[in-house]
Amino acid sequence: MEMQTMLADQIHASLLDAADRHNAAQALVWLESCRRFAAAPDPEAARRLFSVAKRQLAALTLLPKGALKALQAQGVLAAEAWSPGDAGRALLLLRALAAGAGFELGFDLYRGGDSLEQQAVVKTLILLPKPEDWLALATDASRSHVAGVFQALACDNAYPAQWFPDLNFNQLVLKALFTGAPARHIAGLERRWSPELAQMVAAYASERRAAGRSVSDDIVFLLQGLHHENV
Repeated sequence: MEMQTMLADQIHASLLDAADRHNAAQALVWLESCRRFAAAPDPEAARRLFSVAKRQLAALTLLPKGALKALQAQGVLAAEAWSPGDAGRALLLLRALAAGAGFELGFDLYRGGDSLEQQAVVKTLILLPKPEDWLALATDASRSHVAGVFQALACDNAYPAQWFPDLNFNQLVLKALFTGAPARHIAGLERRWSPELAQMVAAYASERRAAGRSVSDDIVFLLQGLHHENV
């Protein structure tokens, strides 16, 4: 929990500095509300602050360098693609958990949020204490029919490769290929590659060819170097 508290402090300080420099009144109000919330986390306040974070922090435009470096230092991939709103939502969740809120709050924010709010929760999973406790939420996101939510989990996110069982990880890779998500951006794919996954991808390529359909560059990329008739 100490690491998460330190990360939250770094994100908060970076966002606060940027809000001061931009004279962003709404952002300053939100950040102060987040600070006060951390002293007495309340589910209703969490939902309200979480839902308006993107709008309240919009004046910052880009993720401040301090927050970017803090996220990168904790293993966040493609942190440069995070918005200030994403960072603010991560900050709020980290503060709430550090103050004693149960992981049920994270599930509540995810299930009750719109697609952008769900993406923010999914991006934050790798930063949370006891990340294995969030596996049910992550696997739910892996089944999402909303492209942005699925890609927030599947692409440039270290969580699946670190915590998914083989079955769930293999299904995530196949779904990326089915849906056209950029499978090359699945983190840890080389480490998690297995004969079973290779056979699944090769069988999918074979099915597409048999149906007269094209085989995507990502499928070819995944099968490069394998001695299989479908490569």
